[in-house]
Amino acid sequence: MQLKIGELASRTGLTIRTLHHYDKIGLLKPSARSEAGYRLYESADIKRLHRIQALRRLDLSLAEVADVINGENADLQSVIEQQISSLQQQIAHSVELHDRLQELAILLKSKQEPNLEYWLSTLEMMSLIGKYFSSDEITHMRELEQEQHGKLDVTMRPLIEAARALLDNKVPPSDARAMAMSRQWIATMGRLMPDARLLNKFSQMHRNEPSLQSLSGVDDEMMDYITLSSIEVRYAIYRKYLSEEELQYFRVSFFKNANAWTQVFSDLRQKMAQGLPPEHPESQAILVRWRVLFMEAWGHHLPTIIKVRAIHEKEPELGMGGGLTTALLRYAREGLVILDQNNHQSKNTTTRKK
Repeated sequence: MQLKIGELASRTGLTIRTLHHYDKIGLLKPSARSEAGYRLYESADIKRLHRIQALRRLDLSLAEVADVINGENADLQSVIEQQISSLQQQIAHSVELHDRLQELAILLKSKQEPNLEYWLSTLEMMSLIGKYFSSDEITHMRELEQEQHGKLDVTMRPLIEAARALLDNKVPPSDARAMAMSRQWIATMGRLMPDARLLNKFSQMHRNEPSLQSLSGVDDEMMDYITLSSIEVRYAIYRKYLSEEELQYFRVSFFKNANAWTQVFSDLRQKMAQGLPPEHPESQAILVRWRVLFMEAWGHHLPTIIKVRAIHEKEPELGMGGGLTTALLRYAREGLVILDQNNHQSKNTTTRKK
């Protein structure tokens, strides 16, 4: 049986143009030509075309189809696995889009007269969140928001306005009003977003996205102000026990390393959640970072460091924000003891070798 290109196109549902392209790239060449030069497709060609169509339904590229059909690098298992992975990504994207549209619909219904600016602002916020958080994290944040009955914006708006007023009036971060505001800010954010890891990501997103700062009203200046004020809260507590000389490195170090501390707390909390003991190498690696930051804050002065450890036992407010809980501090202390023991053994071994 021989079919002309028009007949083959009609039977297979393909266009003549597609068959011409297959011929041009060598994917499907007709076995014969008529005396007039027309393409003639025989049984073997038709069988090959059906295989091509079957593979194309798996969404394989023409190059991948050619490799499979021709037996060149024809690892069909690998090709199929790649397609499954691609489809999983598409499904995840579709689910995310569905959730985004559903959330938009709910938000828009809550407004009596939704306008374009509100709609676009909400959409932009969601798009930015998708850049920084995984789908699981977004789901978790949505659950946290639902637990708070959608109060994030309502709760934070007065605090943002209060912080802006303090900044506009040039009230220093050490002022009692600023310190009270930062206490309330940190406590509120901790209640609305108790997962320190997500809170840290959220802060980083704010730092990196000027458009988000414009939407929320929380810019770099305000974030720095709240950080400085929260440091002053801690400074006032330490000042009850330490001299100015002992505190000389504290302000500069904690402001410079505020994000680094939050990341250390977040990383270590994750190891705890995974059930890893303090002596586990992954936990120990994080505690090395902890030790470096801690030593810098207190000028590598051992007597001061010993005092600070005792102060933390008496002053739980020093753990406000950042995710430093009593359980995390206990876990860290156990791990730091082990870290010191390992360092001591390492030094003794090196000394004996000399």
